[in-house]
Amino acid sequence: MSTADLHVIVDPNFPQYLYAAEPLAAAYTTRTGGKKGASLLLGEWMKIIEPDAQLPATGRIHVAYRGGQGYVNPQSASRRRCLEVFFIDVDQGDSILIQTPDDRRVLIDGGESADALEFIRNKYRLDKKDHYVDFEAVVATHSDADHTQGLLRILKHPRIAVKRVYHNGLFRRTDAAKDPGRREDGRVFGLVHAPSANAVPKMKTLMKSFVEAVATARANLPGILDKMRQLPRWKGRVEPPPGGFQFRRLDAADKYLPPYDRQNEHLAIEVLGPRASGKGAKASYPWYGDAGKTVNGNSIVLRLVHGDQTILLTGDLNEPSMDDLLADLKKHAKNAHSRVYKAAHHGSQHFSVDFLRAVKPDAAVISSGDNRNDAHGHPRAVLLGTITRYSQSRTPAVFSTELAACFRKLSKKEQAAFKKGTAQLHERSIQGIVHLRSDGERLVLGTVHGRRAEGDQLANTRWKWDIWPDH
Repeated sequence: MSTADLHVIVDPNFPQYLYAAEPLAAAYTTRTGGKKGASLLLGEWMKIIEPDAQLPATGRIHVAYRGGQGYVNPQSASRRRCLEVFFIDVDQGDSILIQTPDDRRVLIDGGESADALEFIRNKYRLDKKDHYVDFEAVVATHSDADHTQGLLRILKHPRIAVKRVYHNGLFRRTDAAKDPGRREDGRVFGLVHAPSANAVPKMKTLMKSFVEAVATARANLPGILDKMRQLPRWKGRVEPPPGGFQFRRLDAADKYLPPYDRQNEHLAIEVLGPRASGKGAKASYPWYGDAGKTVNGNSIVLRLVHGDQTILLTGDLNEPSMDDLLADLKKHAKNAHSRVYKAAHHGSQHFSVDFLRAVKPDAAVISSGDNRNDAHGHPRAVLLGTITRYSQSRTPAVFSTELAACFRKLSKKEQAAFKKGTAQLHERSIQGIVHLRSDGERLVLGTVHGRRAEGDQLANTRWKWDIWPDH
């Protein structure tokens, strides 16, 4: 997809919206002064306050933005919407929200807790009457709880319309000898394509709950879409997926995540793995020594292609599966190189050096964070060093949801509870979201910092951005 294919998206229902056109666009406190009120990340929305204002050659535009209002220079604003990717802090787990330039959404994993749902609820104000949101697809890269458990409440939420749900076909079972399927000659068989309550015998509780939650999403979809159609916000923008609701296994043979194929003028989402050998009952994946490593190693791998920008999302791949993916890409005349790499398995030390050498990421994002005790030790030091070693950038960057989270010191009462083992020494005060924005030509990663309690007279009460590339 070339940048020439990236058309400017102007929503006819909301012509008063503009978007930041610089890595950090300045919003000034007055029309002519030099004092900044905020810095807006590339693609951040702005609503024109004066209804008849266009994009003048000179003079600042009066706009409202998230958390305030101010004046922006015309060259700092654009009608073009950006690709937005949010790497959500879900402690030890993964959850990635993709908002496309044509205002559609895909969710990759949901963590284990309710953190992903809370982020979605707050971002789209689902607490307000008549507020809804739809997802073109929800993808469970694999069946581990720290990727799948948090999806259950999202799938069942009465104001979230889910059109498609994809999985990797490996559903955990209570029978260890058949978990997650029959093993033979270094392969695992019994891949599930379209799960139902009776499709997999003796599924583990989480697997049953996942199938039931998807059934709820399927049943809720028509009613939620009907309610959305009645609202001006969604006029002419809500439609069921062609062929109806989908719940099935996603494979590299699909090539693209529906509906984001090469014909989509705004974004392509490639499916790079896993790739099954054989079809039907004979379909199989590699066996990586035990059930856990096999489920992780056969995670769904996606690559977003937006103009000149590429973002690789790798689930919980491990060392042998990374090598297998490299071999498969070579066989199908593809390469692994991507500008941004979402590090596999939360920054685990079980990675392939050859794989990172092939990806050559300019920047990486790691989703990790043990909530109480650092049981996993992610991200590992050797992984952090190796990522930057093979970068092609002069200033490579590694972003971490765990480091992006802000903390506050506990009160004396809370500290007493900590001594009893019922509380943490510090509490997260904001979620550690890592933001990615792309207009197809430029890509920016960033996190916010610098906010303290309003009552602290010495506090810096403005958000500040730490962005890459550092402009």
